[in-house]
Amino acid sequence: MKVAAGVILIIAAVFNLFAGLAYLGGGAASTGFSKAMNSTHMEQTRSQMTEEQRAEMDKASEAMGSGGMGLMAFGVFLLVSVGILIAGAVFLFTAKKAQFIMVAGGVAILAEVIGILITSFGITNVVGLVGGALAIYCAKTMGGNANAPIETV
Repeated sequence: MKVAAGVILIIAAVFNLFAGLAYLGGGAASTGFSKAMNSTHMEQTRSQMTEEQRAEMDKASEAMGSGGMGLMAFGVFLLVSVGILIAGAVFLFTAKKAQFIMVAGGVAILAEVIGILITSFGITNVVGLVGGALAIYCAKTMGGNANAPIETV
């Protein structure tokens, strides 16, 4: 079961890698568009707008800027989680460092929950949730002595 949990954590890490890059790119684009809307080049266009249109544009620009920073922060979190999940998988394979495996499982679950809140629930979320839960379960069965064999009932 430890090997299965490790393999699933590695698959979740690969998903997190691509998702992290996508969130970074999307957040950077959103922030860039926000800054472009407030640039001096837009002043001529803004002068032709009504006051209501300018207020709406300012509101949209502010939302894009703050949303873009949030997406980029989540992208960085996902990229950091890649290393943690791979290290957790390695420790699962070697049956060592049960506490770190539990942290890796928690990070996997946290990343999926935040991803579900930002977008929607999908099959990639299932992989991360199952991998995190299995990792925590395997770490708990290791007990204090991580090299001891797991007893079956």
